[in-house]
Amino acid sequence: MKIAICGAGTVGRGVTQILQDNQALITARTGKAIEITVVASRSVPTDEIFKDIAYTADIGSVCARQDVDVVVELMGGTTDAKVLIETALSAGKSVVTANKALIAEHGDALFALATKHEVALLYEAAVAGSIPIIKVIKESLAGNQVAWLAGIINGTANFILTEMAASGPTRTFDEVLQEAQTLGYAEADPTFDIEGIDAAHKLTILSALAFDQPLMLAHVQIEGISSLDSVDFKFARELGFKIKHLGIARCQNGQLEMAVHPSFVPATAILSQIDGVQNAVLVCGDAAGEILCAGAGAGAGPTGSAVVSDLIDLVQGTSSSGSLGGRSSALKALPVRPAAEVVSGYYLRISVEDQPGVMSAVTSILARRTISLDKILQEDIAPNRSFIVLVTDPIQHGVISDAINELQEMTSVIAPVQSIRVFR
Repeated sequence: MKIAICGAGTVGRGVTQILQDNQALITARTGKAIEITVVASRSVPTDEIFKDIAYTADIGSVCARQDVDVVVELMGGTTDAKVLIETALSAGKSVVTANKALIAEHGDALFALATKHEVALLYEAAVAGSIPIIKVIKESLAGNQVAWLAGIINGTANFILTEMAASGPTRTFDEVLQEAQTLGYAEADPTFDIEGIDAAHKLTILSALAFDQPLMLAHVQIEGISSLDSVDFKFARELGFKIKHLGIARCQNGQLEMAVHPSFVPATAILSQIDGVQNAVLVCGDAAGEILCAGAGAGAGPTGSAVVSDLIDLVQGTSSSGSLGGRSSALKALPVRPAAEVVSGYYLRISVEDQPGVMSAVTSILARRTISLDKILQEDIAPNRSFIVLVTDPIQHGVISDAINELQEMTSVIAPVQSIRVFR
């Protein structure tokens, strides 16, 4: 099988390295060779790994080449990459991509195009790097009704939260973010990572697979991590939790829930053990129970490994058709549960003037809405100033939001109320 690699960046180098280093192994296992015919990129690749491979700056030209069977799109973005994939599929060439934004935003149309031309569009590398979570949901759990899934699916955010938890009150969010950028874990513009957009793209894909749904990025509730304060990590530790940035999807009573947000996770829970830049996805099936897939979520080797796994499926003829698991004809959109009706426990941190009756007033506001409390503590932060910290039992988001609005109107509340969902 002859391939064109479009994009000579980190992942392009990783794929090329794996195919060269493990050529004999892959051929022995599949009975067929995977050969890189050409590398296409906007500028001439300077890495030594590409020196013996033909190069072209005309990226679109690979789609018309008779010596290219599969186009590997590793350019990123949703404009030029979309045109490339559309052209390749229309020319009858299968495509392998690591482009989660493109799949999340335009995947339904691209899968339909692949099906029309009887070729495949594969995307294992689009979610969680080396973790084979696409194949696990699409193949290993194909006989299961998935109840829910939850994942740490952005390594940058997980690194920042891990470091803030370890550093205590001595380091701010901005300081840890700067360290992540210095280490190469965060982009110069980290918005996609720290505001949850990257994770939302990945959750959109996982949700579509798990619940047999069209891709519904617009319905994902997104909340980033930039509003977190070091004191929240202190209270999380005291209350028996860790703070993780989770992508969560559920199907309950015929309604779909999809959200990306910071979460208080019990310190003993398996997702709390995933630190640094590692990724993990926990899937609950009715037959299999809970299954955790964890590993490196980005980088040349991990993401390159996922790309190569898709290429091996193609060379062996084991890939499904050009859809989300080959089930596009059966997809029927479920209604999405309104955000106000989604149920969760909540951590609340309320900054107050330490006056008689403040605690009673706070709990009265919650009690009037039948919000029950699981944990409660109060801590002085300055003369006549204190934090009231609460963990609620599960309650609808709209109810807790109304309560927070009323709390905010109290004259004794001196700062915005911090709220973080609790994942159990």
